[in-house]
Amino acid sequence: MAVSIEPGTRLGSYEVQEFIGQGAMGLVYRAYHPQLERFGAVKVLQGIASTPDGTARFRHEAQAIAQMRHPNIVNVYDFGEYEGTPYMIVEYVPGGNLASKMEQKPLDRPIALRYLRGIAAGLDYAHSLGIVHRDVKPGNVLLEKDETPVLADFGLVKLLQGSSIQSMTGVTTGTPAYMAPEQVTGHQVGPAADRYSLATMAYEMLTGVIPFDGDGVLELLYAHVHREPPAPSSRNASLTPEVDAVILRGLAKAPEARWETATAFVEALAAALAGEPAQAGAQTVRIAPLAVVTTKPLAPVSARAATIAMAMPPSSAAAPVTPSAPSDPKRRRRLYEIIAGAVILVLLLVVGGICAAADLQPTMSLDPIIAVPGDTVDVVASRLPADQFGQIQLHSDETFYFAFQAGGQGDFRQGIVIPSAVTTGMHVVKVCWSGSCPLQKPLRIVAPGTLPSPTPSSSAPSPSASGKPGTSPTPGRSPRPGSSPSPNPTSGSTSSPGPKPSPKPSPKPSPKPSPRPSPTPTPNPCPTSTSSASLNASPNTVLLSGGPITITGTNFTPNKTVTVSYYKGGSSTAYSTKTVTVGCNGSFSTTVTSPGGALRTDHVTATDAAGRSASATISIIL
Repeated sequence: MAVSIEPGTRLGSYEVQEFIGQGAMGLVYRAYHPQLERFGAVKVLQGIASTPDGTARFRHEAQAIAQMRHPNIVNVYDFGEYEGTPYMIVEYVPGGNLASKMEQKPLDRPIALRYLRGIAAGLDYAHSLGIVHRDVKPGNVLLEKDETPVLADFGLVKLLQGSSIQSMTGVTTGTPAYMAPEQVTGHQVGPAADRYSLATMAYEMLTGVIPFDGDGVLELLYAHVHREPPAPSSRNASLTPEVDAVILRGLAKAPEARWETATAFVEALAAALAGEPAQAGAQTVRIAPLAVVTTKPLAPVSARAATIAMAMPPSSAAAPVTPSAPSDPKRRRRLYEIIAGAVILVLLLVVGGICAAADLQPTMSLDPIIAVPGDTVDVVASRLPADQFGQIQLHSDETFYFAFQAGGQGDFRQGIVIPSAVTTGMHVVKVCWSGSCPLQKPLRIVAPGTLPSPTPSSSAPSPSASGKPGTSPTPGRSPRPGSSPSPNPTSGSTSSPGPKPSPKPSPKPSPKPSPRPSPTPTPNPCPTSTSSASLNASPNTVLLSGGPITITGTNFTPNKTVTVSYYKGGSSTAYSTKTVTVGCNGSFSTTVTSPGGALRTDHVTATDAAGRSASATISIIL
């Protein structure tokens, strides 16, 4: 239920004066601080559930947002709760927003660049603090009296994504027209998503339309992920290919292919609009003709002469010299040696380039490569794009999905629990990102108890080489290293001459039988964890069109059956139910399908035969 605040209500030191309007996040009021004599805008955030977890997340994010101080970012004055609903009091900017400005008339290019520069500066500042906006659009850009652009509603989408999204009209986790592909698919959202939205705004400012227009919401979201946008020059013939290159790079599907910063994008766009040479990395490079300066005749170059420009000294007025082949055999041999050396050098460079490219190719491995259902298999990959998000796919009778994120060096090690539903035999594990699965390895699944025994260690003690008894030193004697034992024992007294009887060998003591160890109870090979059972859904946000979700449980009762039930919204009747078997390590994995259909929060519960249970939530979003 929406919380309504009456004029005169006190929120901290602010007094609510009047209702301003309703946005996607909730209600907005104008308030006044009598002591400071300043106005503020109160945003009552209806989309965040009033739970301990939701309240804690709200406070954490609000504190981070309130620390930002930048001329192109709205200041946060205060935050708190009213009747269990979070609110924020932010700077009141009375000049309207950029969306209204763009609806009135087309923007001149200098004005558009001025707005884009201010927005880019605010975004880069926030990104340097680790804060991502997640809903950059003209409606969230307010205008000061001098038309300075000011970004509003920083981080509110993240608050909604991390909370239980209530079924209410208008609550979204981003605006479809400006959402980056990774935001549409529910992957981790970083600064590159804000830069994608900024490029979409620039496209709209220069052409009058958004890149994907005229479609329904679902078609629009699909287009962001799977379709390439039309070149801006196809919408506005006055734009050049250089402008196309800059904007289309900003709209790249892969986050790592976009501009490194928002400011870099705007400056490259300004240069392209001014007709200046393409900036580095703008995907268009102009190469000047190659000039060869010489004062001597050259060997015949036949058709290549058309692609080599001859630059002669400016003062030369002589007639062109007709090149001729050298008649001296030594010079001819020398020429052949130079050509042969050049060919060898080119071949070495090509081979070296191929080897270097091979060294930079992504790689993956599995550890172990043979497993049983319930085991954890580590997927190890390297040389992926830095901080890349993607999926690990286990292809069996059905496909199981696991999310991963590579580190700053493009490496990751991710453990996946083999679902109990996987049958024995050979299967395939794939590593996928940016719409393709370039890495894959086979994985053999065997029945429990049939894993190959480990090979005995080569360092185990071996019998003596002679194999004869009595080769061990006699107790009480310490033979000196490097010397042979003397045939006659020496003593402290003088020996009398004459033959001495041979020493009688000491009888070998008969070995005593080792005491039999006391019997000890055999430990349980599949003990039940002392920790509480837990359940994880991946992904935990699903589009309205629905889709597969991997459910992974840990710390359940080993070898027991577990019932997994999917509930739509607040329904007490299960939409679907599955029964799987828990592995020896207390884990299981299975796949359920979300029906999508409407904005809401669904629930998945798992209960095993011993009574252990856990649950997880799934948000259905636009």
